[in-house]
Amino acid sequence: MNRGSSKSLLPLVEILISIGIFAIAVVLTLQLFFLARFLGEKTSDTARAIFEVQNIAEHIKTVNTDAEMEDYVKDELNGGVLYYDYRWNVITSADEAEYRLEINLNKEDAYNTGNLYKFKLDLYKTGAYPFIDDKKLETDEDYIPLLVSVNANKFIMK
Repeated sequence: MNRGSSKSLLPLVEILISIGIFAIAVVLTLQLFFLARFLGEKTSDTARAIFEVQNIAEHIKTVNTDAEMEDYVKDELNGGVLYYDYRWNVITSADEAEYRLEINLNKEDAYNTGNLYKFKLDLYKTGAYPFIDDKKLETDEDYIPLLVSVNANKFIMK
């Protein structure tokens, strides 16, 4: 009888091994789906961030006087820092913000003859992307991911 009972356990062990292999394959596949989802979200955020930064850079290009520039930065750009919610609506609260845009204007080095301003625009996501471990991703000092950076100083020659 011992012989017959040991043979009947063999199919059970095979089933358990195949369930274990299937479970490992499911976990790896789910990780790939989550990675794809968050990479798509990061790509979408980067495209929208480029749009927002480009709009502000184009508006800075159209400013004619220093007074207009000061009014634009103070009134429309919230003094140099804009906060966005998850739907890319401008909000005033930094606590509820999903994205942060920092505007740095170098007024001392402005070229008055051509109304050319040196500026730097950095748009950050306030939280990290899960499942994405990108070593090349630029971050600020708090390791918040930088989505887009435009530095007009690179294009202005002295």
